[in-house]
Amino acid sequence: MKREPCFRIYLAIILVIILVCLSGCWDSEELNKISIVSGLGWDLDPDTGEVTLTYQSIIPSEIKSTSGMDGGGEQKGGSALRAIQLDQDTGASPYDVLNRFTQHGSRIPFYQHTQVYVFGKDGAQKGIYGFLDTQARNPVSRPNALIVVSEKKASDILGIQDGMENIQAFGMAAEIKLSAQFSKYPAVTRLDFQQRILSKTTAPIAPIVGIAEEISSQGEKVKRLRVMGTAVFKEDRMIGQLNERESSGLLWTINKIKKGFVIIPEASLEIVRAKGEIVPELQGDQIIITIEIDEESNLVEYTGHQDLTSDILQELEKGQAKEIESQVMAAVEKSFALDADVFGFGEAVHRKYKKEWKDLQSRWDEIYPNIEVVVKAKTHLNEIGDVRKALLKD
Repeated sequence: MKREPCFRIYLAIILVIILVCLSGCWDSEELNKISIVSGLGWDLDPDTGEVTLTYQSIIPSEIKSTSGMDGGGEQKGGSALRAIQLDQDTGASPYDVLNRFTQHGSRIPFYQHTQVYVFGKDGAQKGIYGFLDTQARNPVSRPNALIVVSEKKASDILGIQDGMENIQAFGMAAEIKLSAQFSKYPAVTRLDFQQRILSKTTAPIAPIVGIAEEISSQGEKVKRLRVMGTAVFKEDRMIGQLNERESSGLLWTINKIKKGFVIIPEASLEIVRAKGEIVPELQGDQIIITIEIDEESNLVEYTGHQDLTSDILQELEKGQAKEIESQVMAAVEKSFALDADVFGFGEAVHRKYKKEWKDLQSRWDEIYPNIEVVVKAKTHLNEIGDVRKALLKD
């Protein structure tokens, strides 16, 4: 009998907790009170130093399903940008502009669905530290949003509708991720970028997106977004860029090759598996870096006129290894010219030679362009298809 009052108290407490949990999320926001920011652009006036932020916000009532697209990925009827709204504000610093936007708008900005941070090229060359610092200190900022550099102004890029996505920033993010998946250019999150800055020796990188004019299926000129290069930074300032071939060489080295193709004379090979490893060696005052790449592929196209004998297959493997090594060395030579350690060679040396690193780190910018680099690619052909005979002979 004595236990009954205690039991009733415990039961009451449990019921109260259940009621609180069922009442909804404590930090939820009403959809009609927030502005969902899908993309955020950053431009810097080189003369005044003023910062302009472009906000790409989602208009929930205007979002259409992909059934509203034609066969070419273009929207039917109405404006192609009706699912998003672009707003701008200018101020002395990124935080100043963020405050202004909050004060001027009728809704509270909601950044949990932001897909891309786009930096205008002119501003990126001046330095993007202010924006990165503001975002790093903002608890609602997305660390996995993609960092993107625009060939022109960020505001220009965020105003181009492309692809099958109604929300442009989602389409841009998807294009960048697909480019990385097929081993063309890197996809870099804000967290990735910040970690490279914090390493002191590893140069930050980011994909470059530009605007290309093409002819639509209806014969009209349309503007398309295209990934066009890899921006290379020294700390927070953009100092140069890698082209497509050099970008692929970078991905081979930093073990970011997922799938894609290697094209050599007489054959196209589909990448099945790839692994890249950086092996440092310290010989006196000389640093030797060996880049070891192990790759497997399938033969998907053969334009030669000889039967696929074991000797021919070995020649194809050698040709593929040579092409991979050439791509890597192209990236190495460009990084030496920029004096920017995009590969993380310094981090690899640090891990292996911790005692010597104390002296090397302070001189890394001087040491880096004089590093000796050796590339060793090992390739293996898995599948060649059912046809071993050449359809046309010499």
